[in-house]
Amino acid sequence: MKRSLIHTVVFFIMFLSVINLCAQVNEKIWFDGLFRSYFARDAIDKSKIDDTISANNTSNGYNILDLNTHINPIDDIEVFAQLRIRNSFGSFFGSGTEINVRQLRAKGVINNKVRFSIGDLFLKQSKFTLYNYDEELSGYENDLLKHYRDIIHYENFYRENRWRSQGIQTDFSFEFDRFIRSIDFDLFVTRPRGSSQINESTYSSDLLLSGGSIISKINKSLTLSGNYINLFEVASSGTRNISLRNPIHDMLLTHNFSNDKNHFEQTLQTGFSKRYWLHTELENNLEDSISNYTEGMYFELENKFIKKDSTLFLKVGYRYVDPNFRSAGAQSRRLDYISKSNTIYPNYTNMSITRPTSIFDLASDEQLYNQNLSSILMGFNPIYSNILPYGDATPNRTGVYMDAKYYNKNKLFISKLNAAFFNEVIGQGTLEKRNFLLFKGAAKINFHRLLNWDKELSIHVSSESELTRRGGDSISSLNLYSHHINTSINAEIAKKFFLQASCKQLNANGNEFLTERNNYGNITYFTSTHIDQKDYLFSFGMLYKFRDNVYANLHYNWWGMKFTDQIYSDYKYNRLLLILSVEL
Repeated sequence: MKRSLIHTVVFFIMFLSVINLCAQVNEKIWFDGLFRSYFARDAIDKSKIDDTISANNTSNGYNILDLNTHINPIDDIEVFAQLRIRNSFGSFFGSGTEINVRQLRAKGVINNKVRFSIGDLFLKQSKFTLYNYDEELSGYENDLLKHYRDIIHYENFYRENRWRSQGIQTDFSFEFDRFIRSIDFDLFVTRPRGSSQINESTYSSDLLLSGGSIISKINKSLTLSGNYINLFEVASSGTRNISLRNPIHDMLLTHNFSNDKNHFEQTLQTGFSKRYWLHTELENNLEDSISNYTEGMYFELENKFIKKDSTLFLKVGYRYVDPNFRSAGAQSRRLDYISKSNTIYPNYTNMSITRPTSIFDLASDEQLYNQNLSSILMGFNPIYSNILPYGDATPNRTGVYMDAKYYNKNKLFISKLNAAFFNEVIGQGTLEKRNFLLFKGAAKINFHRLLNWDKELSIHVSSESELTRRGGDSISSLNLYSHHINTSINAEIAKKFFLQASCKQLNANGNEFLTERNNYGNITYFTSTHIDQKDYLFSFGMLYKFRDNVYANLHYNWWGMKFTDQIYSDYKYNRLLLILSVEL
């Protein structure tokens, strides 16, 4: 391991020298990027697990260098390429080293009017058409586990709730001197999935995503916008005669006004979706037919109040989402519990039971996460997210919600609050409807500001609760409660050197019905499940910040699960983690 680290340091120094030389020779080529060294040692607590099959401890790690090359052949064109060099620990003299192109894109401006991008794109529209919602338990993250979350987001291309895809995008605008102020257009066509071989004689079709946005500034306080998106398959690009169609239309009206101290904003958003599969008949010259056709709509009314000194933010709204509303771009989840499995001790006990996913896995395992759009509703775990598993676009929901943030002027005290009450629009498997109650709160106290210390001392506490209920007889009734608490302390004991400790714990108990769907997204079965478990993750570590974008982090984790019922066995693991991150 020492030899691998020495080679990495030498290469890194030479790399910086080349960058400086290139920058001096040619100003049209410049570089940036990221270097990360990651080492983890995981171990089983044998006192908690009867497991003689798995290794007592395992070690893994890597060095990566992402080199971003920016080339400006002319002033209005930029070519961007990200080259990744990865070397796993234990590999020497080039063995185990991978080199690949991670991103590639060209962008520019035509006649100072029309902007375009070709290659890797990061796209986002409204929250009901194209939006990459945050994963479970990520709303109020503490400082010690933030580095885990940063790696997950970086490795899976999660940027500002955008979905990454490959294609072409263009945008342009017009300005007017009467009636309306401006109109902005944004158009794109991408291919989230190419044709691939399923078996010896069958090939899947290309999956394309196209869409556009129009934003019109009517006057100083009124804005009208529209979004359209369609996820569809090109049947002729494969050998199957079945192809998906999922168009969504969206309209948003925003009104805002301000005074010297406050800003007010009201939004009205509505739209509808269609989803069906087209069957192309070629052999018998028959007309095309469709199957599994559904239509749905949504409606949202939202009010915002913001103090201009940024000390108070308040949002209150009402939302209705039809049970049949389907939007692949907004309802695809980051976490995929069906096709992905844990990479850290995936099996345990002498019976090689598949280990259930825990809050540690959600916080640390980037390979659990999804980067693709799904044409049907993906599976989810009700323990971690049962009320809005697909974000604001979750179908079969109606209710009210509230978000609030408060900062005092010197940022001594920072607090956040989220609350919501939703009902199902129609019952699932019964006439009775679920009702949901959501409450999230967080507070951070900066004691160093109170005591006028130069070094930081802060405490962060958050609590997230979800309650799901449904009446009816003893068979169909349900009651599920989950509570996630998160605490952390961050103490700067020397300049740029921090001691950190944190505790995450989730308790869930009750019963629910897991929904099973077929390849067309139709419900086929409800599986009753009883839940009574506790997840926990305790961490202690040290952080040294060379600069804001250069840090070294060393910490130790104790994590596991406890089950009241004996369907699973309790387990407990330990991890030692070292991260060195340099943003170039």
